[in-house]
Amino acid sequence: MISDPIHTINDKIAIIDGPSGDGGERNRGYLLGKNSFAIINTGRKGSIENTFLEAIHNKGKDAKDVKYIFITHPYPDVMGGVYRLKKIFPKAQVAIHEKCKDIMSEPNTIRDVNFRFTRKEKLYFAVKKDPFDDLEKFKPDIYFKDGEKFELDNTKLMVINFDGICKGHSMFFATAERTMFTGDALNLYPALSSSYLIDFSGSYKKWLKNIEFLEKAKISMICPAHDGYQENRHVIPYIDDVKIAFNQFENQLEMAMTEQKYLTMNQLIERVHNSQGIVWYHPYSVLAPKANMAAHLQKLIDEQKIQRNEKSDPITYTYIAPKDDFI
Repeated sequence: MISDPIHTINDKIAIIDGPSGDGGERNRGYLLGKNSFAIINTGRKGSIENTFLEAIHNKGKDAKDVKYIFITHPYPDVMGGVYRLKKIFPKAQVAIHEKCKDIMSEPNTIRDVNFRFTRKEKLYFAVKKDPFDDLEKFKPDIYFKDGEKFELDNTKLMVINFDGICKGHSMFFATAERTMFTGDALNLYPALSSSYLIDFSGSYKKWLKNIEFLEKAKISMICPAHDGYQENRHVIPYIDDVKIAFNQFENQLEMAMTEQKYLTMNQLIERVHNSQGIVWYHPYSVLAPKANMAAHLQKLIDEQKIQRNEKSDPITYTYIAPKDDFI
């Protein structure tokens, strides 16, 4: 049985679902509004663009009624459909954070800049097509700033910069609905036990700071880019689950380092991922592990729990804090 790709949450918010990704994660965007509309994230290229138009027609409205297309961050699974959507909704203004301005002229370079690769990995991506290849040169209509507000019928959509994931990542808070569209800030995919991503342009400090912000904010609904939406009493437990996944990863990392004095990043990735059952799928099996591990290692270095051994080849890491610190 094929489920309806348009799922109405309430009279102002609808989920536009596409086919699931390789890891079971939902490929989705959101439609906000009643008389005029904002699209929040576009899904992958060629997946849900026409479904947005169908959702507009279902409300008795037309393409001209779409006022904005907001992008939380320039990754292919949330921005790949923007080129087609701009043609379908020519009056809609595409908006992304001003911190992304320097890479929008060549967005497919994000793969190399935000993740970094060995020579072998570069060859891998040279011969194997990757979702980042779907990102083309694009000039948004609006580069917004943190805290900026956009009017949409009787609500305001406020930008909240969340660089913890990557440079320029933003969340959007709909004031009247008290709904936070979190992009990739909070994700617990059904096929993975720990699936948040911090790339090399992001920061674990900012990630944790923004998680604390979400814990304290008065939010009635959370709408992630891939996972299921959460309402009312389920909001805080969902945030807690994401934070727990982060801490469990770090605890397992510290445990691995107390068992052997010198470990390379690849050895740490193998040990922690195997112990937690973490399996990334293509292309994130190459993209995610090193970037996430680097963020955790930097946190432990800042806390003076581990040291980075620059003179070893390859570079290794050593646990220097008391062994019972991670318990």
